[in-house]
Amino acid sequence: METDHPVHYVKPRLVAEIRFATWTKSKRIRKPAIFIGWRKDKKSKEVTVEKIVAPPKQKRKEKEQSDSKEKFISNWKTVLSIPVTQKDTIEIEGKKVELTNIEKKIWHDVTKADLIKYYDSVSPYILPHLKDRALSLHIKHIAPAHKGLYIKDMENHQPEWAEIFSTERKHKKRGKRNIIDYLVCNDRATLIYLINLGCIDINPWTSRTSNYLYPDYVIIDLDPSDDDFSKAVETARAAKEIFTKYKLTAFPKTSGKTGMHLYLPCSGFTFPQARSIAENICDRIHKLIPEITTTNISVSSRGSKLYIDPNQNDEADTVAAPYSVRPARQPTVSTPLEWKEIKKGLSMLDFNIHTIEARLKKKGDLFKNVLSKKIQDKNNIYLNKL
Repeated sequence: METDHPVHYVKPRLVAEIRFATWTKSKRIRKPAIFIGWRKDKKSKEVTVEKIVAPPKQKRKEKEQSDSKEKFISNWKTVLSIPVTQKDTIEIEGKKVELTNIEKKIWHDVTKADLIKYYDSVSPYILPHLKDRALSLHIKHIAPAHKGLYIKDMENHQPEWAEIFSTERKHKKRGKRNIIDYLVCNDRATLIYLINLGCIDINPWTSRTSNYLYPDYVIIDLDPSDDDFSKAVETARAAKEIFTKYKLTAFPKTSGKTGMHLYLPCSGFTFPQARSIAENICDRIHKLIPEITTTNISVSSRGSKLYIDPNQNDEADTVAAPYSVRPARQPTVSTPLEWKEIKKGLSMLDFNIHTIEARLKKKGDLFKNVLSKKIQDKNNIYLNKL
């Protein structure tokens, strides 16, 4: 058993009924697991692992024929067909991770091996922001600026030691499985597996698997329509005025591309409530600087204005993690900032794969308190008014 806390073993006396998707290859319960109730009609000695009984031959044959007719559309076929020119296996915390094509150049001065080393070096800082969060994978199998592939469902391609969070697909699609197995990155081995697979950036949910319908923060995305980062700087400063007025604690970071992400820690809000709060805050920011910003969702109507975006606040939405490299023309990193740093002359290009380690040694994790319950509770009081 793997756990982050001390284990206290007890004798099995009570019997509980738990609903869950299935067993993993390593004989663990696949999340989510839901407590149904106590079974007073059962004794603990009567509980055994259920055995799968094969159906009669005729029924099994009919099922196989039915399954063969259903053609699942999957990007895994492309990922698994990438030519392998070099292969090696390393062991990380007792888990074997395969590395392939590490000599490949991703940017002119950064190889795949360099990218893997970067993520390993920042793993103590990025993993707390990934823990127990489902991921959507963005595979850049050709080049950072080239169109990539998106993968949500692991379809049993993950290593047997990897954590999975399973949910039923809300909107059934022909050619797609009804259950989505999301990967969860809780350790270094999974992080390195992701990068080797072809991910450049890491994109977690804003909620955790244990409470996946309730986000841990409200996200405000500052997205310049004309890639003018100075507009993101000015808008972030206006946002800080709003946060100060409403006594809210917010954490800014560069998006790693041309904008910024502003995190407002919270708890107990549903996604629809979080989105409503975000929309109210976006409107207030826009009213402070309407000359350079817009809340118009229509791209064609924005012109050169910065879009103050509340749309990262829906269930299963993802945001680039703090310290995540971004698939841009240069190896820029989504980097937490101090509010005092957000001023004229700030350049997102200063935050890249070559500069982050020194910055972390100097400043530590500026996003550490994003996960603070004390800050969540304090913000909740004022967010409720919005």
